[in-house]
This record gives sequence, structure tokens and C-alpha cells, in this order.
Amino acid sequence: MRRGSLFRKFSKFRISLTLKFIVAIFFLILICSLTFGYFFVAREITLLQNQLETYGDSISANFQFLIQYVIGIPNQDLLQQLVERIIQHDDIIFCTIFDQKGNRLAHSSREEASAETKLIRLITKDIQSKEGIMIGTFQIGLSLQKIEDRTSMLKRDLFMVTLGIFGIGILFTIILTRIILKPIGKLAQATENVARGELAYLVDIRSRDEIGDLARAFNQMITQLKESRDNLEKKVEERTQQLADNIRELNQARTSTLRMLENLQNAKRELEIVNRELKEADEARLKFIGIASHELKTPLTAIKANIDFILSEKEGKVPDYLKPYLLTIQRNTNRIQMRMDHMLDLSRIKSGRFFLYREPILLSEVIGTYINEVKPVDKNITVTIDVPGDLFVYGDRNGIHDIFINLLSNAFKFTGDGGQIKIVARQKDNFTIHEIHDTGIGIPNDKIEKIFEEYYQVEGGKHGGTGLGLAITKRLVEEHGGRIWAESKLGEGSSFFFTLPTSTEEQDERSLTG
Repeated sequence: MRRGSLFRKFSKFRISLTLKFIVAIFFLILICSLTFGYFFVAREITLLQNQLETYGDSISANFQFLIQYVIGIPNQDLLQQLVERIIQHDDIIFCTIFDQKGNRLAHSSREEASAETKLIRLITKDIQSKEGIMIGTFQIGLSLQKIEDRTSMLKRDLFMVTLGIFGIGILFTIILTRIILKPIGKLAQATENVARGELAYLVDIRSRDEIGDLARAFNQMITQLKESRDNLEKKVEERTQQLADNIRELNQARTSTLRMLENLQNAKRELEIVNRELKEADEARLKFIGIASHELKTPLTAIKANIDFILSEKEGKVPDYLKPYLLTIQRNTNRIQMRMDHMLDLSRIKSGRFFLYREPILLSEVIGTYINEVKPVDKNITVTIDVPGDLFVYGDRNGIHDIFINLLSNAFKFTGDGGQIKIVARQKDNFTIHEIHDTGIGIPNDKIEKIFEEYYQVEGGKHGGTGLGLAITKRLVEEHGGRIWAESKLGEGSSFFFTLPTSTEEQDERSLTG
């Protein structure tokens, strides 16, 4: 919190362009000086180190022959005199000679060697005999003090040069910023005048550079702003007059709108009355269908039972000339009964009197029964069942029965002799997807969306039926919380898909134990 408060206070201070230029030049000179100084000093140190190593190699080469001769004598005093002579050369701190086993034969060093231990470059050379055999080692220590002194002097000189460049750069920056920022200050003052609404002030800058171009553009902008303001004031007067006229027109429109809303309210009330009458008429129609179907069902059942009994020939043979008439009566009786059942089912669903008694149902147990109910005996149709033996659905037993019966009836009806029907069920998440596929005549693409409408028949009832089976099936599937759709290719067959809730394990266990 404290750091944020300090930052907000600092951000309120006004920082001039001159200060910004000075800071920018300062950091530019600093970066350039550090960069060039680093490379220059590093190059100078490398050069001095190379010279020192060359000097050490030269000393080693000059005394190589003498050391080789003295070691070969051998003479300890001569070796000691030799190393003492070697350290008399500039920049050599100490000199040591070892034999081929690493034993020190001679050593000499200056008094300051211990103080300069950290500033020593060590050079070691092998001593070989004329036959090329190593007979010892020659080692000298070169002082790096001159390199260190030279480096310090370079850094000091570089600092002084950088300091001078800083002074010149800052002075140059101050002069340059005054030259550049004076016209910018005029532009800033003119901008403040424009912000206060004073459009009579023009900038007097005649330089032939970008700032001069900016000043001329600024003056042109001021002129255009003044013209625009005058035009705007004129337009405001015109728009004010137009606004007054529009207000009068809006008041008139408001009166008309209120009158229209009143008419709409009256129309709404009339529409509600019509809707209520239509609803009552629909309820009466459904009630009539229910009563009529119920009243007709009893005599129709008696007629059907008698016809079936007569055709069974249990009380005597039926004359051949009567059989066609009796079969026609039986067929029409079945058709009327199916239509009545469909109308009753649809009436119950629409009126909300269709209740689902849900329970787990093992598909593999009931599908075979459904097929036997509707499979025709006069057609050779192959039926394939691909349903897992442990797959349960959760729904109303009668409702699921009607779904399968309606879809299987259509499949058998529209599949010719020698065709195939396949029943597939697979679980996906919490639902079971069912497919009933046939190799029948198929459905045209332009009619496949209409087949679930009430009383709609693809070929106008050419194949019989009520036109209600698929509509009832769709309602039953949706009552179970699923959906139904169809896919078809004309002349190749159709596939009807529908989903039903899958039973949970607890529901399955209750079904098996109950």
C-alpha cells in the first residue's frame, strides 16, 4: 500500500522534455562509454598478456641451451648462478629448475615475489637433451604488475574521457532542446487556448521542418474548427426548429398509438375468448372421441369375436361364397379397432390423463415377445436382434410396448418378402439408443420430417393404417424424456432411432429381486 501511494504521488509530478532529453543522453553516453571502454580495456589487457608471454618464451628459448648444458655436467653451483642471472631480467619474479623426476635442482626469487603471488603468470618449459630425451623442467614466474598498472591507468583515463563527454553531451542537449522545444511550447500554449474555446489564436512558427509542418497543420485545423463551429451553430438552430416540429408530430403519433393500443387490447380480449372457446371445443372433441370410442368398443369387440369364431369353423364349415365377405368384415373390424385404440391413446396423452408407471425393463426379455405379436406369417422376413442381455431401460411397460409395436408394425408392413429387419440397442451415458432398421421401400427425403405428424401418411393410406401410429410413438418417447428421429433412402429401407432412459443398478437389483 505504501509503495503504491508513493508511486501515485511521484506520477503527479510534471517531468519536462528537457529533463527527459538529458536523462536519455546520459544513459546513452553511459552505455556507449561502458561498452567501448570494456572492449578497449579488454583488448589492451589481452595485448599486454600476449606480449608478456612472448617475452617469457623468448627468455626460455635464450637460456634453454645453457640450462641443457649445465644439467648435463651436472654442476649445482652453475645452475644456481644461472637462475640468479635469469631473475635479473625485467618482470621475472622467480626461476626454478627441476630434474626429470621433479626434484628441484635450483631456485631463485626476488624479495617482492611473496607480495606479488596473485599477480604472477607461470611459464613452464621442458628441457630436452640432444637426443630429444626430457632431462628436466624449467619454470619462471612473470609479474603481472605492469599489466595491472596499465589497466588502472586506462580505466582512470576512460573515466575522465567519459566525464568530459557527459559534460559536453548535457550542454549540447540543453542547447538543442531549447531550440527544438521553443516552438513546441508555442504549440502547447495554442492547444490550451483551443481547449478553452479560443479559436482566434494562430501559431507563429515559420521553421521549415516537421515542427513547422505541424504548426501549419495546426493553424489549418483551427481555421476549419472555427468554420465548423459556425456551421454547427447554424445547424443547431435548424435542428432545434425541426425538433419542435418533431415533438408536435410525436404528440400526434402518441395519440394515435394510444388509440391503436386500445384497439389491440380489445382484439386481445376477443382472441382470448376465441382461444378459450377453441380449448373448450378441443376438450369436448377429445371427450366425444373418448365416449364414442368407448361406446363403440363393446359392440365392435363382440362383432370381432363372433367373426373370429365363425372363421375358426369350430361349429361347422363356412361356405366358400361367404368367406370373402367374412374376411372383409374381419379386416375392416381390425382396422376400425386399431384406429379407435390410437385415437383413445392420443386423447389420453393430449388431455394429460396418460400416466407413466416406470420400472426397470430387461430389453432382451420383451423384444422377442413384441416381434411375435406383429410378425406376419405370410412373409419370409429375417429378423436380427443385437441387444445386450443385461441392458435395462427405465420406463412404462405398456408405453414401451406400444413404441416397439408401432415401429415394428411399420417395418414389417413396408418390408417385402425376403427382406431383413434389424433391432439394435446400445447404452450411451444415461440413455439407451435403439435402432429398428428395415430393407423396405424407404421414405422420400421431402416427407421424412412430416411422418411424425398426426394423420399424415406417406402414400396417402395406400398401405393402410390410421396415420396416428408414429405421432403416438413420438409422444410416448418424449413422455419418457427421450427423442425419436428417422433416416431413410428411397428404395433401400429406413432406420428409426429413439432414446429411452437407462435403468440404474439399484433399479435393476430391485427388478431382479422383486
